[in-house]
Amino acid sequence: MIRKLAKRLEDYQPKSSDEKLPQAAVLILCYEKEDDLFFIMTERSDSLPSHPGEVAFPGGKKEEQDQNLMYTALREAAEEISINPDKVKILGNLDPLESRFGLSVTPYIGVLGENFELQANPDEVAEIFHLPLSFFKNEPSIKRGVTNFKGETFDTPVIIYKNHEIWGLTLAFTLDFLKLFNIKFKDDLQIW
Repeated sequence: MIRKLAKRLEDYQPKSSDEKLPQAAVLILCYEKEDDLFFIMTERSDSLPSHPGEVAFPGGKKEEQDQNLMYTALREAAEEISINPDKVKILGNLDPLESRFGLSVTPYIGVLGENFELQANPDEVAEIFHLPLSFFKNEPSIKRGVTNFKGETFDTPVIIYKNHEIWGLTLAFTLDFLKLFNIKFKDDLQIW
């Protein structure tokens, strides 16, 4: 599956990020195990000032010393889940999306070999979990959730994996990633 993913990304031409906006990057970190592909997600700490308790890919805002957004994604993953950046092979990136907070967020796809260790930084991450690609092959149920942002209420799709709710920008990146494997959901699935 990693080979298939790498091949798809060779032909993929992602859009450029909007340079007028503040920049951020996330890392969709994958590995193969038992004929399935897993990607690593986190549940953010409840004590964080932004997005507390939400499911997310490791990542964050670009800092001044970051050479590029790929470096940002790797640095943030190292900070959040203690992954050694030398163990990650970046295959490419998907289209950046603008968050509701006005950030341009670029998702990078990285793969891990067999021997890797992860440890949650308790200041930032409450839990690390591994989401199998096979979970999405039977089109999991999508519920509607209510999100409040700056006084506005949004009706938004939510996918539930075990006790984790995946929604918002994280769900949008997940769906874009799944398209690389021809896993698509109904056309009326509106993230925003």
